[in-house]
Amino acid sequence: LTFLCALYSYFKLPAGPSPKAFVALVLVLESGTLATFAVLDLLLFFLAFEMVLIPMYFLIARWGGDQRRAAAWKFILYTLLGSVVMLLGLLLIGLKSGTFDMVALATDNGRGLTTSVQVTAVLAIGIGLAVKTPMWPLHSWLPDAHTAAPTVGSVLLAGVLLKMGTYGFVRILLP
Repeated sequence: LTFLCALYSYFKLPAGPSPKAFVALVLVLESGTLATFAVLDLLLFFLAFEMVLIPMYFLIARWGGDQRRAAAWKFILYTLLGSVVMLLGLLLIGLKSGTFDMVALATDNGRGLTTSVQVTAVLAIGIGLAVKTPMWPLHSWLPDAHTAAPTVGSVLLAGVLLKMGTYGFVRILLP
């Protein structure tokens, strides 16, 4: 999908500041996306997951439509608040279990964690991922972000970023 967006951008760059900055942000977004799907560590997953928010914010804020500034702020505030809650859940799991390794945690099946820690962590991570998936009632940032984003930003938001939240549910909460 990133290749198709890059090809589209080659022939039709969005109006706005530096085209080089636009391409660089799309590439940083792609790097964060690939890292999110490749890492096997909770903290690295979180860092890669959050890495895509920064370029998406700037794509919306600098190359978006009429309401781009308000939409970009709404996008970043919702997702950052969800990120804080998710980070607390990930830290709770890692610190209580003694590892952030996803494979080791899945193999252990939560035996090193009490039921209350498991429930608290699942709720915290679930809320954070629900913001990014986006699930009701934490989805109100999405319509503004889609309508304000440039075409490439909207395609990557719908085609990749929103799926990363669902992937987080499958990768972290199901095993």
